[in-house]
Amino acid sequence: MRTLLTVIGTRPQYIKYAALSGRLSPHFHEIVIDTGQHYDTALSGQFKQEFHFGADFRTLEHSGLEGTARFTAMLDQIDAAIVQIHPDLLLCFGDTDSTLAAGMAAARRGIAVCHVEAGERSQYADGSRIAARKVPEESNRMIVDHLSSLLLCTGQDAAANCREEACTGSIAVTGDIMYDLFLQGRDQLPRASELLARHGCPGPPYYLCTVHRPVNTDDAGRLAGLMTTLNELPLPVLLPLHPRTAQRMRQAGIAPGPGALHLLPPLSHGETLALTAGAERVLTDSGGLTREAFFCGVPSLCLDDVTAWHAICRRGWCDLTGADASAIRRALERPAPAEHDPSLFGDGNASARVVESLVDFIA
Repeated sequence: MRTLLTVIGTRPQYIKYAALSGRLSPHFHEIVIDTGQHYDTALSGQFKQEFHFGADFRTLEHSGLEGTARFTAMLDQIDAAIVQIHPDLLLCFGDTDSTLAAGMAAARRGIAVCHVEAGERSQYADGSRIAARKVPEESNRMIVDHLSSLLLCTGQDAAANCREEACTGSIAVTGDIMYDLFLQGRDQLPRASELLARHGCPGPPYYLCTVHRPVNTDDAGRLAGLMTTLNELPLPVLLPLHPRTAQRMRQAGIAPGPGALHLLPPLSHGETLALTAGAERVLTDSGGLTREAFFCGVPSLCLDDVTAWHAICRRGWCDLTGADASAIRRALERPAPAEHDPSLFGDGNASARVVESLVDFIA
């Protein structure tokens, strides 16, 4: 049996891997490396418990490193694991530093890289592309696409981007594995009312918000302004705090007073989805949560300046506001679109297509 080494390390990657994990084991000897990029137990620990991952699971040492030092440590440790394991394929997801480290390590050792969500590219509100050098996530996904032997795309637009950029790997259009997981779990979600009561939150109605990307957390002025805007909104704003956001707020002395904001601990995937489905709006800089809000039929605001999921914006289900207070308030006043078609992200069989593509590739 061929050996598949899968590399994950952040909340969205735990979720994406969960959509695939049960389907991979009949075809591959499976080893998973968790880079520890989201090293906080409240993030990585709870997702491992929630999804009951059964593969050989190995977690790298993070030692509290950040930035280039953390990336270098991930690269070295993944490289050492590849030398030890000798995998036939390496599977990675999305656009994180974990993804880039995995792709670079595998390519250096001549191991075929298979990239889920290949070809996604960030755009401004007017549809123009952002320069890769301006956003680490954008450069990460572009580099890994050019290192990859198998480009697993959620849709035809992403596949077209890979062709336009002359990526040399084989292209397969699969649909979105996150949509698969949503369809599988939507009937088993906890009740939003129970979660609100447990955390002492008012509502409904309420807004759900997440903030974690460097564009919002690394600039203390922008972060403070965003928190002020959120705290002044007309409905309660439930904000599960990412550990990095909490740390940046402490460092900058940002402590919102009484107002709309209700700060929560990090939530499980099921809890987040339940609160998403019950929200009036979702305000987030997470591409994953933007899609999950769309799956639930809940309009969202993207608190980033660009998004890779511009198709949702074109259909009116997401407003690209950044952290601009006026744009946020205007977007919250707009009614939800009349039409909702989640088949934009496939038919719920993306996971099977990913596995089939991996098996066909290595045959």
